[in-house]
Amino acid sequence: MRTQGAMRIHTAPGISAGNRNTAVRWIKRCLREITRKHYELPVDYATAGADIMIKLKLAGQRSSACAKGVNIDLAPYDAGNTQILEYPAFAKDPVIGSRHCQHPEMVLAATIAHEVSHFIQYRYGPQTRWLKQKYRKPHGEGFQDIYRILRSRVVNPEIRGATPDRSRTQA
Repeated sequence: MRTQGAMRIHTAPGISAGNRNTAVRWIKRCLREITRKHYELPVDYATAGADIMIKLKLAGQRSSACAKGVNIDLAPYDAGNTQILEYPAFAKDPVIGSRHCQHPEMVLAATIAHEVSHFIQYRYGPQTRWLKQKYRKPHGEGFQDIYRILRSRVVNPEIRGATPDRSRTQA
């Protein structure tokens, strides 16, 4: 396990330092945005950074998250994946939906924003005024509200040449 600042980061074998640093940079950007005072979370950036456990893997599996942290699979990034695939419930949403991108890093950024949204949802949702009543459903309104913030403020402004993907969705 490596510690970078206050964050607890576990990096699986085979992950390059560059890929690790890219993933951690996006996690920090997402946490920095969502912990701004006007979002009224009961936590600041430093505390959220200390609360999150980051596991980076290279296993060809799904990324995931819970109240303890995020598990990010870097295999699609390594493979050059340029498709952001989202769940059918919001795949066609103009902000948080599926997209085709020119750069795999944007797909990684969207994946990280998705998983950080789950972390925030489960970790701080019960104590956050605007999430208390809607944080429980995994991809429900509370999650989508958080993810919409991160996609619109952190990820989407960086996407160049992205086009909405209306045909494919994640299972």
